Amino acid sequence: MDYYLARTSEGSTLSALVHSWVLTRANRHHAMKYFVQVLASDIVDIQGGTTAEGIHLAAMAGSIDLLQRCFTGLETRDDRLILSPQWPNALDPIEFPFVYRGQRLHLRVSGRAAELTSEAGNSASVTVECRGRVHQLLPGRTVEVA
Repeated sequence: MDYYLARTSEGSTLSALVHSWVLTRANRHHAMKYFVQVLASDIVDIQGGTTAEGIHLAAMAGSIDLLQRCFTGLETRDDRLILSPQWPNALDPIEFPFVYRGQRLHLRVSGRAAELTSEAGNSASVTVECRGRVHQLLPGRTVEVA
């Protein structure tokens, strides 16, 4: 990573977004530095006057994606939900509901743990992989990853 970081021009607000995404798995401290840079891109006007032309929408949307998928470690693959949280300790916990294959779920992630809950009224279990272990999340139950 250091090889590429030293050779990247960082001339785009999306550059910091991509750096943060990649560094989340390798170097969380540096990932947070780039994430803060993405969040500040319009406030600080890091592009030297382009904010007056409009916000950097791709960077803003990417920052939400970074929170919801990258830092939470939430992905879908092989007919299952995969949860591998990389939540930065510097951030407050995040929680949000979502629907997966018709089942209403709720995810809460902090720097210490992640909890995935299936609503009691759901009609089916959900296959969840947490750090290599596969679980069947039944309606009304919770899977926790520490």
